Amino acid sequence: NLISFPALPTDISVENMFAGVDAVIGEGVGAVNLDGEWIGSLTEVSQDDGYWVKVSEDTNLSHADADPVNYDADGEVSYDVHYGNNLISYPLTSSQSIADALGDAASNVYAVASEGVAALWSSEAGWVGSLTAFVPGMGYWLVANNDFSFSFNSNGGSLAKQKPIRAVPEVYSFGQSDQQAFFFVNNATIRGEALESDDVIIAYNGDVIVGSRYWNGELTDVPAIGVDSDGSEMFAGYSEAGDKISF
Repeated sequence: NLISFPALPTDISVENMFAGVDAVIGEGVGAVNLDGEWIGSLTEVSQDDGYWVKVSEDTNLSHADADPVNYDADGEVSYDVHYGNNLISYPLTSSQSIADALGDAASNVYAVASEGVAALWSSEAGWVGSLTAFVPGMGYWLVANNDFSFSFNSNGGSLAKQKPIRAVPEVYSFGQSDQQAFFFVNNATIRGEALESDDVIIAYNGDVIVGSRYWNGELTDVPAIGVDSDGSEMFAGYSEAGDKISF
């Protein structure tokens, strides 16, 4: 699960925030819960960061001072973004389209991804892909073209919801790990015939299905899930660095 707590009054310890969770991974840091003792480089939860949370069963996480707003006692939540991949929070109470939420900062962003969904900026088509809106409480990978600082636009325009992802048939389903990539397909054919909305693009690593998506037009995004960071048997055969994905 890729989540965030964007309105914390101060940094809070991993132990206090993630009771009952197996492991937490941030951008370049992580911690694992071993019999109630947290071990790892991630020790505190920050309001501007996103986190992969790993659980062995459905779990509810809450904190009294973590309602998503774009301000707190310290003012607006500000993000110092570096070139490349940044794992960040989303601090508003309402969902908002990518363009509206980023405002002028959008010119610095190449792509955005969350749990199993992604969007890519196209100079011809604007934002394309399955990720259509920022959602409160979710975490996001923001891929930046350069270093910059910004705050989400709290007056970005009309509200927008994340469009639901059409579920593929069970035989083509796959697991969601904390390691993922996305392929954006310009166009494709099957035996010379153009794809239609009832066609499914399936990503394979060898003979293991690692992602799939119904065709939804030019620049359809197809996820390719990797072996998770702790090498769980649940993701045996999934993608690793150097593997060649086929479709």
